[in-house]
Amino acid sequence: MTREEELARVRPRLLGLVAEERIARVDISRPDPEVVAGFLALTDLTSTALDALDELGVGGGIGASELAPRSAGRICGPAITIRYAGEGGSVGAIKDRGERARLAERDLYGIGEAGDVGVFDCGGRIDASVLGSLSARWASRLGIAGCVVDGAVRDLDSVLEVGLRVWSRGVTPVSGKHRLQAVELNGTVSLAGLTVEPGDLVLADQTGVCIVPAAHAVAVLERCRALEEAERHVQAAMDDNLEPAEIAAGLRPDRW
Repeated sequence: MTREEELARVRPRLLGLVAEERIARVDISRPDPEVVAGFLALTDLTSTALDALDELGVGGGIGASELAPRSAGRICGPAITIRYAGEGGSVGAIKDRGERARLAERDLYGIGEAGDVGVFDCGGRIDASVLGSLSARWASRLGIAGCVVDGAVRDLDSVLEVGLRVWSRGVTPVSGKHRLQAVELNGTVSLAGLTVEPGDLVLADQTGVCIVPAAHAVAVLERCRALEEAERHVQAAMDDNLEPAEIAAGLRPDRW
């Protein structure tokens, strides 16, 4: 499929917030829904995934102290990405020139699909928000599973009311309009130092965020299941009041 055909397919879902040449791609690979369901069934989603990623030497994770959950729950879905940069100049001067704001996350949701996770690369900037009430409402309407923002969000009461699950570096009432501009949609981004490609699996819960490279999703899930099964055996032994030596024999030292 050519790029024009891709864009033509999603144009009815776009609001025209960003020039089309800034959309790096529309079509991305997405995992089998059973893989997503398998991750969501894990007891300790991000912790177990991080152990598996460490063993396989791929992907990585970010703690909730760095990208904090702003709502309850967990998510797992393929990444759709947006990268922001500073607008430059004063907000007043930009407004006086009649220039439009260049926030574009609602068009990101439009090129995505239900179940996708919005990943926002704001370079860690937390003095201006890139997601608020209307953004959350639009994401929810289009079935976006959640958003992970290496930047700031606002309107938390409204975001919580809508039910969109959000993780972010900061919270501020200051709008990103005329302070930040969308540079690229669905390109390679950095999330707190981790490289994220569109289609990579994003896992997030109350403990943190994990990035599972798309090519390794099945292998990581299989390893996660094996790790949880090993822990279940030890938990059962502990509940049965077995002796410490018997319990220790059931779990490798590096799993304690």
